[in-house]
Amino acid sequence: MRKVELNLLIIILFYFMNLLSSIAMATTLTVQEQEPKYKYIAEPSEKAFIQESRSKDNLVSNMILSLIQGVDTNPLLDSTKKADNYTEEILDMHFKYPLFGPNRGFTNSKFGFNITNINYYNITDVDIFDGVADVKFEQEISRDITLSAGYTFELLWFPSDENGNFIGNEINASAKQKLTDKIYQKCSYKLVFKNFLERKARLGNANFSSNLRSDIRNVFEYELGAYIINDTKVRVIDQFYISESNDQYFDFYDYINNRVGVSMIQLLVKKLYNITGFYYQRRNYDARKVSDRDANQRDNLYIVTTSFLYDVTKDISIFVNYSHAENHTNEPLEKYSNNIYSTGLHYSF
Repeated sequence: MRKVELNLLIIILFYFMNLLSSIAMATTLTVQEQEPKYKYIAEPSEKAFIQESRSKDNLVSNMILSLIQGVDTNPLLDSTKKADNYTEEILDMHFKYPLFGPNRGFTNSKFGFNITNINYYNITDVDIFDGVADVKFEQEISRDITLSAGYTFELLWFPSDENGNFIGNEINASAKQKLTDKIYQKCSYKLVFKNFLERKARLGNANFSSNLRSDIRNVFEYELGAYIINDTKVRVIDQFYISESNDQYFDFYDYINNRVGVSMIQLLVKKLYNITGFYYQRRNYDARKVSDRDANQRDNLYIVTTSFLYDVTKDISIFVNYSHAENHTNEPLEKYSNNIYSTGLHYSF
């Protein structure tokens, strides 16, 4: 009898320790495992897609400085729903330069960088600094088909949580086809390497190894865009990727992700634009167990965002934005809802 009780006690203790481990992982990694929130909010440069123009200048520049003030109702993406205010600054500078072909227009180079800095007033664990530099080469192989290939470098830094810091290297290629004067399609592939700067990879027994964690992601994306009349563009995106990590503990970071979305960019009246999008993301983990039963975690993330931009002058725009996100998952610890309200100023120069 004592042997049975001892075995039962060991099983209970093991389950309890596993539950505590799951709780700790869920509360500390939920934010870091999600895509940065600002990537789901409309960019001011998207309004330029309504009417793409060709400049006669050899060097074409697009530079935007954004200053944003917002309210985030759930910065930690958990059940506490502690709200906080935040400020955000974005500097985006990109250039396009033709290399070869008639008037050097058949082969183009695109290069630049984007710096995003977000600071919360109280919940500083989710402060973020994201620096991205990229270069791309485009080749027009026919009047309707353009091929491109490029490289992107990223430094993502959490000032108050060093475990999330990583360096990313991305190799990408795409093919864009003009189906009609107002409809196009684009297929892309990206190979992404994420090397964490502080976080150690774990062994199968949950102990930390001497090696740093690193992830590999294969991304496949399809985009279909259509211009309606001259003042509206609709874009549909389907992004599928496989993420694998060298962390061996239950293959905690290995998953298959599929994200689909539709967005509409519209000129409502002169100088006033609306950008609205809906996104659905399904994530299936290979071996991450939920905390309350023996099942693999499955996430369903829904995001709705809408922005209104008004051009005060040729170079200055003001905007308001609302974004809502809900994560429906079989992991009770990672169910959440989140609202973001923001307003700001965009300056193009």
